[in-house]
Amino acid sequence: MTVEGESGIPSGIISGKNDEIGRLEQSFNTMSSQLKTMRESERLEEELRKQLIANLSHDLRTPLTVIRQHVHTLLKMPSDPSHGSLRIINRKLDDIGKLMDNLLSYTLLSAGKYPMEIKDIDIAEELRNAAADWYPVFEEEGLEIEIEMPEQPVMWRIDPFWFRIIVDNLFQNVIRHAKAGRYIGIFCCEHNGEMVVAIRDHGPGIAYRSDAKGAEIGLSIVSLMIKDMNLQWKIDSENIGTTVYISI
Repeated sequence: MTVEGESGIPSGIISGKNDEIGRLEQSFNTMSSQLKTMRESERLEEELRKQLIANLSHDLRTPLTVIRQHVHTLLKMPSDPSHGSLRIINRKLDDIGKLMDNLLSYTLLSAGKYPMEIKDIDIAEELRNAAADWYPVFEEEGLEIEIEMPEQPVMWRIDPFWFRIIVDNLFQNVIRHAKAGRYIGIFCCEHNGEMVVAIRDHGPGIAYRSDAKGAEIGLSIVSLMIKDMNLQWKIDSENIGTTVYISI
């Protein structure tokens, strides 16, 4: 009864006489069979869920692209009184597009099918480039921006594309949930005796905001990628702000 099969569930045993021990053996075999059936059902449901998310993410990209193209065309028209509304629509389309990307990324990561290429990179430079790309967005949202980077390279052996996805999700999380604090801090600095990447905001804190669940998929992607690259992370959050630390 203690010998596990390939599925991790004990295999059935040969039932003997129709006595108390034999009936116990038959009951054990029934239980083992039911557990295997349940395990297979869970596996099929999980595969279906992943396929559904992947298909949904793919199918929604086409109409989003068409809508975005028409919005951009209308924004080019001079003196159009609807420009304010169009800009809001355009930002919301970007949010939906990011959500679709996150859904697809999460599905691929969960299935172990998201390609990873580990190499030596200067994370300070990568973080500096990411901050530069997001700078206009931070300014448009009215955030005070504080950036602190070392002059010397900080070399980590990780996937640079994955690292950028992690940073983009953390930046997006600040925009979506903490912009009321009007601040974002982007640091590559020493913390508790080691070099870390730190993203800080002055928002309401993860445990204190009413829309905290909206960040779950982005933070789930961050968690999966950090784990697969053998990094560590920590979130310090209270009602006056949140700081996310990432270390090697």
